[in-house]
Amino acid sequence: MLKKLFLFLMIVSLSACESIYSTSSDRVARKDTGRALITDLGTIIDVVPVKIKGDPSVVGALAGGIVGGIASQTVGSGTGKDIAIVAGTVAGGVVGYFSTVKLGEHNGFQYTIKIDDRKQPLSIIQGESKEKSNNHNVGDRVTIIYGNQIRLIKSMN
Repeated sequence: MLKKLFLFLMIVSLSACESIYSTSSDRVARKDTGRALITDLGTIIDVVPVKIKGDPSVVGALAGGIVGGIASQTVGSGTGKDIAIVAGTVAGGVVGYFSTVKLGEHNGFQYTIKIDDRKQPLSIIQGESKEKSNNHNVGDRVTIIYGNQIRLIKSMN
């Protein structure tokens, strides 16, 4: 029973992390489909590799707290057992809350773009694409798409 509960809670926690890769050029938010989006054209003038951190998760905290509380029920007896359950629940909750920060960490790039017909350049941070050909280099012409998430895609002009 404990193994099934633990597995269920881990799946729920990891599914809460799914949106971490939504910042790449080849992943489109559902809200951006089937609608007209504003775009700009420009040229990449700088590329800096960055590490994008995941967000802490309330779902992860709940799952960790439950697992920690259940796992600590076998420790001690009487008041000592009660203290162990509280400590296990708190520790599990803290670990679960912050585990998604590390699990959600991924590579990305900060692109600085000279937008056509504008003086001020624009910087956009975007997750690294699994398709290396979708990542951008200095000098690349790009289309900036302003939707639910701002995305950069290679431009053909």
